[in-house]
Amino acid sequence: MLETCCEVLREAYRRSWITSRDGNISLRFHDRDHFYISPSGVRKHLLQYDQFKKIMIKHDGVEDYADPVETKDISGYLRPSGELPMHFGLQRQIDTDVRVVLHLHPTYTVAAMFRKLNLSSLLTDFPELSRYTRVGPNVPLIPPVTKELADACVTNLGYDDVTGSVKYNIIGMDRHGVIAVDNTPWRAFEHIERLEHIAHIVLASGINTINY
Repeated sequence: MLETCCEVLREAYRRSWITSRDGNISLRFHDRDHFYISPSGVRKHLLQYDQFKKIMIKHDGVEDYADPVETKDISGYLRPSGELPMHFGLQRQIDTDVRVVLHLHPTYTVAAMFRKLNLSSLLTDFPELSRYTRVGPNVPLIPPVTKELADACVTNLGYDDVTGSVKYNIIGMDRHGVIAVDNTPWRAFEHIERLEHIAHIVLASGINTINY
């Protein structure tokens, strides 16, 4: 499945949803005591499955948010994505056989948030979106690669510390991007694709919807 994660990031790059070194993805299997996350600083359209970093799951404090263990990768010196705290927060306990966490920067969705559009409000106006995708409340402007951003994303996705479940499939981060959660890389990607399509329609309509 790590090969599929690479395919998803290549497709995101092809659609200009990330630049070459942007975006990140993680994957965890329920019966494993670790998860895999894409590395930092690597051109994502060239990413290989054996460049992923292996992160052990620990439950004894936030200091473990950035505690990667030694694992194989092509270069031997790659570091995990700077958004590791966000992925750790959503992978430390899961309620499905597999969990994928995907972070991209889809153009129209980010633009819609910059126009002060609350993405979750689109569920009312566009029922096709609500049939397949649960959109949570936007995360306000918070510096990237911070524990503060990680905590806000975990909260707004409706993460349950006991069960590991999440209430929503996707949320937006103001002026930053989105994070989507599902049980396969392509399902997570499709939540982003679906929301991006609706955001494009809303912006093309010319309606200045401000409902933050």
